Amino acid sequence: MIARVATTIVGVLLAFYGVIAAISPLPLGIPLVVLGLIMIAAANPAARPLILKMRRRWRWFDRLAREAARRSPERFRATFEDTDPDKRDG
Repeated sequence: MIARVATTIVGVLLAFYGVIAAISPLPLGIPLVVLGLIMIAAANPAARPLILKMRRRWRWFDRLAREAARRSPERFRATFEDTDPDKRDG
């Protein structure tokens, strides 16, 4: 329970910081937002449909999520697979 809350808080902070960093000249904003949203989805299964919808709508977001999945720990890979639009459609 504490791990879920901590993961959610860190995910929200990363997503928030990513939005702020997206307007800065450093190219770190979007990957931080993706990582933060995936962390939120990993801790809260109710958020997974939102991530799935975002991955279907924005292919650039899906590409970033696929790259992050390739480099992420096993715990988060299941979340990436659950929100993969290609696996959910077919």
